[in-house]
Amino acid sequence: MQKLAVAAAAAVLTFGCAAAQAETVTIKLETYAGPRHAMNTHGWPEWIKAAEAAAPGMFKFEMSYPPIDPRALYDRVRNGIADMAWITHGYTTGRFVLPEIVELPNVDGDGRIMSRALWRIHAKHFAKLGEHKGVEALTVFTHGPGMIHSRKAITSLKDFEGLKVRTGGGIQSEIAKRLGIVAVSAPATKAHEILSQGVADGIFFSLETITSFKLGDVVKYHYTVPGGLYTASFAVVMNKAKFDGLSAAHKAALGKVSGEFMAAHMGKTWDDADKLSAAELTKTNNTVAPLPAALASELQKKIADIEVDWIKRAKEVGLADPAAVLKELRSEIAKIKAGG
Repeated sequence: MQKLAVAAAAAVLTFGCAAAQAETVTIKLETYAGPRHAMNTHGWPEWIKAAEAAAPGMFKFEMSYPPIDPRALYDRVRNGIADMAWITHGYTTGRFVLPEIVELPNVDGDGRIMSRALWRIHAKHFAKLGEHKGVEALTVFTHGPGMIHSRKAITSLKDFEGLKVRTGGGIQSEIAKRLGIVAVSAPATKAHEILSQGVADGIFFSLETITSFKLGDVVKYHYTVPGGLYTASFAVVMNKAKFDGLSAAHKAALGKVSGEFMAAHMGKTWDDADKLSAAELTKTNNTVAPLPAALASELQKKIADIEVDWIKRAKEVGLADPAAVLKELRSEIAKIKAGG
C-alpha cells in the first residue's frame, strides 16, 4: 500500500492542474467473491484510493457486489449495466484462449511476478487480436500459484483417478482431464456448497481463497506443485462506450494506474493473502506442503502436452508464433524475478 501511495503522490503532480478543470466521472465498479476476499478487502479498496489520489476530483468509484453469477460480469460490462469489473477468463469456455499462456503448467512465479509478465505479453502481442471484444481491458493479472486441495492425502497419481474436483475452467479443466479427475464446473462463489455437500472431493484454487471462502473445514490437504501447475488469469474491463467517452485527461490519469501498475498491485494482493492463509491453515491442523518431488515430476510428464495444445489453439485465433511468445513470457518472468 505504501508503494501505491508513493506512486499516487507522484501522479498528483502530473495531473493536478488537469484535475482542477476536469469534471468528476463516476465509475460503477462491480466485484464478486464476497466482502472477505482479498480482492475486496485490499485489492480494490487500495487501488481505488490510489486512483482517486492520483487524479484528485477526476474519478469517483462506486463498488458493489451484485447477487449474480460472476460468469455474467463480462457481459454486464459490455452491455453497460456496469462500467467496470474484474473477470475470470476461464469462466467463459473458449472465449479467451490467449491469456491461458500464463495458466500453463511449468510457468512458475508468484502472483505479482506472473501478473506483470502477463501484462507485458498482453500489451505487446494479445491486445491487438481483440479477444476482449466490446470492452476496454485496463489490465490483466493472475492469482498466486495454483494448488490442489483435497479431503484426503495425495501420495500417487492413482489418487487423482475419479477424484471429483471443482475447476475454474480453461487450463485447469485440461489438467483434470489428463489426470483422470472428474471436473466439477462451478464459480468460486459455489465452492463451499459443492464441497460440503459432497458434490466435489477437492478443488483447484489458490491458497488465499481457501480461507476467504472458509474451506479449511472441508478440505484439509493443500498441495503446491514444484515448477508450477496452473494459475488463473483475470482482466479488469471497462465498458467501451464509457472509456471512449472519457476526456483525454481522464484517459491519461486512468492509464497511470492501469496496465502493469494495476497488474502488480492485484497480483501482490493475492500473494500477501496466500501467506496469511498458509499461517492460518497450519494453526487448524491443515497440511500445506509441496507434492513430493517424484510425484510432481510424474504429474508434469502426464500433463506436458497441454502446452502443445495451447500453441495450436493460439495459432488458430491469430497469434503468429505462440511458441516464441511462450518463450518470451518465461523470459519476462525470469527477468522480473531478477529485479527487472
